[in-house]
Amino acid sequence: MKNGTYYGIDFGTTNTSVYRLKYEQGRGFTEVQFGNDGKPFSSCIAISKTVGNDFKFGREVKEKINEYADNYKIVTSFKSLLGTDNEVVVNNARYSGKYLAYLFLKYVKSVVEETNAGEISPDFNEAVFSIPVDFSAQARKDLLEAAECAGIAVKGFVSEPSAAYISKAMDIKACSKVMVIDFGGGTLDLSILNLKDNRVYEQAVYGIKFGGDDIDKELALRLMPKIYPDVSLDELDSRAKDRFMNEVERMKIEFSLYDDYTITLGKNSVEIDFDTFSGIISPMISENVKNAIFKIMEMANCHPESIDAVILAGGSSGLRPFADIILSLFDEDKIIFDSEGGRYQWMVAKGAAITSAIDCEYRLCDDFCILLSDGETYPILKKDINKVGDESGVISFSLTTDSYDAHFIFTDSAGKNRYGIVSVKAKGFVDEKFDLSVKICKDQIATVTVKNAYMGEDYRETREINKLRFYYDLKDVEELL
Repeated sequence: MKNGTYYGIDFGTTNTSVYRLKYEQGRGFTEVQFGNDGKPFSSCIAISKTVGNDFKFGREVKEKINEYADNYKIVTSFKSLLGTDNEVVVNNARYSGKYLAYLFLKYVKSVVEETNAGEISPDFNEAVFSIPVDFSAQARKDLLEAAECAGIAVKGFVSEPSAAYISKAMDIKACSKVMVIDFGGGTLDLSILNLKDNRVYEQAVYGIKFGGDDIDKELALRLMPKIYPDVSLDELDSRAKDRFMNEVERMKIEFSLYDDYTITLGKNSVEIDFDTFSGIISPMISENVKNAIFKIMEMANCHPESIDAVILAGGSSGLRPFADIILSLFDEDKIIFDSEGGRYQWMVAKGAAITSAIDCEYRLCDDFCILLSDGETYPILKKDINKVGDESGVISFSLTTDSYDAHFIFTDSAGKNRYGIVSVKAKGFVDEKFDLSVKICKDQIATVTVKNAYMGEDYRETREINKLRFYYDLKDVEELL
């Protein structure tokens, strides 16, 4: 492997993690995780309501969210705006999800490079991004453009569950069916992966909007009478509310390790024991987590005994009531969890960085074919051979009947799953030639281009196909790790 620095970014709805692997021949890898004050970057932006181009980012916003709300518009889920026409309007200025992602990633890049200052190779100009499996085509395009505008070239995308698997590959190399449970601040995402011959296939994915932020809100509401018996949460002034919510979050983290915690606000000091804490959050975690696990196992037609390993990732996976629920469903020796130094919060970002370091290949699960007039399929790109970044070259077709248009239907090898149709104008000659080419771009979208010189040199029709299935070829992971 060449000497180099490799970055992975887990761009999340609530938190964003950046992980760096630096390789030097003869010395191996050094690893660094980036964020704010030892935690991942909070995916928050504060936009001034009165002053143009006045933005604040990250954990500073999260920890002063109520204080800033008077003078700033707080945007906490701009990732969900990617791939949509929705905008945030502040002081007559309109901000798209892509522009907000650009601002935030530019901030992240500046923090990472400031942390790197003084090193021989501090530049942070390229990264592999992890994305949800169901991230739309347009959302991927928006993220790619936002990152590159911020000065971070997108080397590639890797799905979040596969990135989690890659980061723990050495612990589960003998497993054939793995469940990944990514429990973050805003969402609970589950995936079941099939592993065979160093290949990772995503069999089923499922997610719900439930995470650590929901737990914080419930804790705050339920503990409020103990801490502030004379006022409601809404009646607290902005700074007091921020202090209270930050203390609740710290308590949640502390109860991952200890059984007692004292909330100290002003002159008041109220001790909360683990049983009180667990009694508040266990029911809501149990209902949401168990329902999600049963749902994805139903989708994959499997049961807990058939799962060989369970990878726990995401900041909320350190909660003890969550771990207790997982242990009630799966044998303890199946559970893969890395809590040392809070690294589970960077697990997905680390997998993305490894993917960058080994140029992990993302190959087609099935042939990408054109449906011929006789019902047969003709492969344009082939499974196990073609991968993200490949092009087909130009393939020529002719009309079989006199017609003033031609329809190119794209399918899998069996002709059952139709990916899309490209309709092209024609002059109506039987020997009329159409030149077709396909490229799988970094955003995992296949772009089909069909030209007909009979209609003019510049005439062409294009179509983007976003339904192709891929697998990861991980033959180099074991050697790297």
